Formats: sequence, structure tokens, C-alpha cells
Amino acid sequence: MKKLIIFAAAIVALPLTFSCGPSKAELAEKARQDSIRVADSIKQAEEKAAAEAKAKAEADSIARDKKVADFLTDMYNSHKYENHQWLKAHCTQKVISKLQRDYDYDDGGLATWDFRSGAQDGPTNAHNITEVKTVGEGWYQYSFVDMGVNGSHKVLIIDDGDSFKIDGLK
Repeated sequence: MKKLIIFAAAIVALPLTFSCGPSKAELAEKARQDSIRVADSIKQAEEKAAAEAKAKAEADSIARDKKVADFLTDMYNSHKYENHQWLKAHCTQKVISKLQRDYDYDDGGLATWDFRSGAQDGPTNAHNITEVKTVGEGWYQYSFVDMGVNGSHKVLIIDDGDSFKIDGLK
């Protein structure tokens, strides 16, 4: 009898030992879970890449804004806007044409005063940029003191290789 019980147990266990693997339902569930894991991994990778791209774009924008502020501060504080050669090198033809139109005299000059307050005299000799801020779409507003008189202008700045050009002036 003991042998019979062992034999019966072996017969019952034998198919379990040599089973053909997981059932179709188990395989389908595993495939579904694998697909979900892959989709989640792709989504996480895309979100990470988008976040990195956004952070880089913001860092690039901040770096550009600082370079533009340095460019405008140097232009104003060093009186470079009074140098016609500098203006022709750092302004587009559109701005040069505006400066020519705004010039009140017949000798073909440029209205360099368009970059200043327009004051003939002021209470002091102070002449410097006080603030440069972005106002959107490539426009920057620079605030300044011109002979002690406060003023501000807006300029449209475009990239020109490693430097900038002024493409609009208000």
C-alpha cells in the first residue's frame, strides 16, 4: 500500500514536473506588464529630456540677457553710440536709416541723441546705465542717467555672430 501511494503521488507530480510553462493568460499578463513598464520608462525619459531642454533654454536666455545688458551698458557708459563707425557696425540698416531721418542738420550725420534723454543740460555730469531689462520678443529697455536726467529707451537686439546688433530703437 505504501508503494501504491508513492506511485500515485509520482503519477500526479509527473505532469507538474514536465509542464509546458506558463499559460497563455499568464504570458499575456506578463506581456501587458512589460509593455506598461516600457511605456512608463519612455514617458519618464521624455519628461526628463523635456525638463532638461527647458532648463537649458532658460539658462541660455539668462546668459543672453546678461550679455545684452553688458553690451548696452558698454555702449552707453562708454559713449560708443556717439561713434558713427561703431553704430554702423552694431546697428542694422533700419536703425541707421532712422538715425539719419532723425538728424536735424544737412551734413548727413546720425541722430546719436536718440540713445540719450534729449536733455541739453542737466544738474550733474552723471552718465550711466541704471538698469537693463528684457521686455520680450528681443526687446530690452535700458534706463539711464544722462547729465543727471533720468531716461529710458527700448531697443530690439538681434544676434550677430558672437555679438549683437540693434535692430530697433524706441
